[in-house]
Amino acid sequence: MERVLGNWHVPGQAGKQELPPHKSVKKTVKHHHTIAGKSQSDLVIGMIGPRRMDPEFLSASLGNSVLGQFGMMGRIGDVVREKSGLAYYASSSLNSGTGPGSWEVNAGVNPKNLKKAISLIENELRRFVKSGVTKAELADSQTNYIGRLPLSLESNGGVASAILNIERYNLGLDYYQRYEGLVKT
Repeated sequence: MERVLGNWHVPGQAGKQELPPHKSVKKTVKHHHTIAGKSQSDLVIGMIGPRRMDPEFLSASLGNSVLGQFGMMGRIGDVVREKSGLAYYASSSLNSGTGPGSWEVNAGVNPKNLKKAISLIENELRRFVKSGVTKAELADSQTNYIGRLPLSLESNGGVASAILNIERYNLGLDYYQRYEGLVKT
């Protein structure tokens, strides 16, 4: 790729801009926006997440899977949707790129249940931070990551995406050969 396209430049195109360093949030910030006629409250609780190239990214990704992705939307979905019946959906996501991204919990709830749903989510987040994940949850998440890799490479689009990730995040050409070991460490 570098040999063929490395010297390709678009005349007049500005150079790559670096993102400014992020500032840590020192206190909780809350915003509430009412939309007339909307029958569902969509909530987002989040914070700054790691960059894709940070050493802790894969650990955070595996943790996020347990928190709000795996199975029926992880622990968040289990507590808020399945056990309490308060949400139409409830999950978490880790959005990382070349700069810091977001780590967020999203839920859609009846406006009457908003405070209770927020309380349950915040309690689950505190438990997650304090206790981490269990060995069984981690093993399940690792098995899922390793098992779905071949499926992600079955299409031309999947292969192109994998090559783009290797290049964009400087993962190394052997990244997918090392992937299982990285996930298991």
